[in-house]
Amino acid sequence: MEIESLGGSRDLLLIVDEASGCMKGFCLRVKSESEDYIRKYITMLQTQFCKKVKFVRHDGVRKFATRSL
Repeated sequence: MEIESLGGSRDLLLIVDEASGCMKGFCLRVKSESEDYIRKYITMLQTQFCKKVKFVRHDGVRKFATRSL
């Protein structure tokens, strides 16, 4: 049994930008939210640093993996 947070979240998505050292965590209610948060974060990084994200690497957990990124 998984325990929900007070806001109803069950999963945590942690994104680390190796180039800048910037870290950001997102609380997810459902696993399908991960793709939206990743896309928004990439857009924010590209806007803030005026550089294009070259690749996205993950730890191999299938519940967050998506082919569309």
